[in-house]
Formats: sequence, structure tokens, C-alpha cells
Amino acid sequence: MNPESHDNVSRLKQLKERPETERPGSRQARLQKKIKHSDIQWLALLLCVISQNIIWWVYPLIYSNNLAGGQWQHNPLLITYSIIIAIAIFLTFNRGFSRWINYVVILFPLLFLYFLYKQFTGQQVMLLALLPITLLLINISWLSLQNVLGLILYSGIATIVMPVVIFYQQNTYLTQPFIISLLPLFFSYLYFMSSVFVTQGRNKRLTSLVFGVILLLNVLTLPWNFWTILTIIIIIFTWMVLINFNLKQRYRMVFFTILQTLTIMVIFLQQN
Repeated sequence: MNPESHDNVSRLKQLKERPETERPGSRQARLQKKIKHSDIQWLALLLCVISQNIIWWVYPLIYSNNLAGGQWQHNPLLITYSIIIAIAIFLTFNRGFSRWINYVVILFPLLFLYFLYKQFTGQQVMLLALLPITLLLINISWLSLQNVLGLILYSGIATIVMPVVIFYQQNTYLTQPFIISLLPLFFSYLYFMSSVFVTQGRNKRLTSLVFGVILLLNVLTLPWNFWTILTIIIIIFTWMVLINFNLKQRYRMVFFTILQTLTIMVIFLQQN
């Protein structure tokens, strides 16, 4: 046997003796990689759902408690719906638009409205239905809502629906000052969700810059303290990430949702 043949036989034996997990492209190695990716996605889903519900629930409850006679009202159905719709938002935006699985995901909050109809008014149910319907419209490719127009539509609906229904459930009435005070939340959705709707380099940077400046101007109207400065830093940091890094799609939602939650909580908690 010539030396070359002997070396080939030796390498073949070493490959066979190597544990299956160490072999490149082995089934077990691919399975372990898939499991790790799945763990990351479950963690991202959990963080996004918690963050989204903090955005929706904290401010209406604080505002209600500051009103005369305002008190905590236990709403298990509304809490359940807010969790379901937050999951639908994450799964819809995190995997990309116009995927067939998105339509299946959106069905769950729509079907859950049946249970809400028994305890809520028709107007409230119609308002709650706007959010999953908006998700559905955005995912229909021929409507061309996967752009700035879709971003504005989603931001407006996400700002109004849950906070307004939560506020009404707490107080049985709605005030104009409360609705106006939600304007910073609308700006934050426009800014932090811009990279989800506008994904191309120059357009993405320009869109985030415009909405970032609007949000920044709103923050500058707040009393100046450590938290205000921290909010400004978060906004600037977010834009620096947008112009310098191209985050993978599966990381965008969790990254920007957490930053949005931090920003909007500082803004809301400083309002009188």
C-alpha cells in the first residue's frame, strides 16, 4: 500500500471513531443547534410579550389611580387577550410578513373575541378587533402595507386599542386628556418598529431618523433629570445601531421592543 493510500485509510478510521456529535454536519449536531435556536426564540417571545404588556397596562392603570375614584378592576379575559395578541404580534413580525403561518396565528386573537363579547360592550370588542385585523391587512402582500404606511397604521392602532380599553374598563368612561397623553406612545411605535417595516439600508436609516427626531423632541419637553437623559441616550443608541448594524430578523423584535419599553416607561412615569 502506498503512503497516500495509507493516509486516506487512517483519516477514514479517525472519522469513524470520532463521536457523532463532533462530526461536521451530523444529525445530532444539527439537532442540538436547532434546540439552542428554539430556546432563544422562546426567550425572545417571553421577553416581547412581557414588554408589550407593560407598555399597554402600566400607564392606563397609573393614570386611572390618579383620578378620583379610580381603582384596580380585575379583568382576566382582557389580560388573556392582551397576552394572546402580544404573542401574535411577535410571531407575525419576527418571522417576516406574508407567511402562511401568520394567518393561522392571527386567527387565535380573532376567535378569542367571542369570549370577550359576552362581558364587554360591542364598541369595546370592535376596538379590540382592530389590532388583529390590522395584522391581517399588513400581511396581505398586494395591499402594499409593508412600508411606512403600514408602520403608521400599526403604530396608531397599537397605541389606541389596548390602553383605551384598559382605561375604560378601569373607569367606565374615557377622557380626551388621556387619549392625547398617548401621543408619546405613538411616536415610540413609529420609531422602534421602523426597522421591522422598512428594512433597506438608506430608507431604514432615514425613516428611523425622522421618527427618532420627533420622539426626541417629545422627550425634551419633559422635566430634565437623570431619567430624561437616559431616555435620550437610549434613542440615540438605537439610531446608532440602526445605521451601523444589520440585525438579523429574528432578533429585531425583542431588541427594539425592550428598548421601546424602557423609553416609554420613563416618559409615562414622569407625566403628572
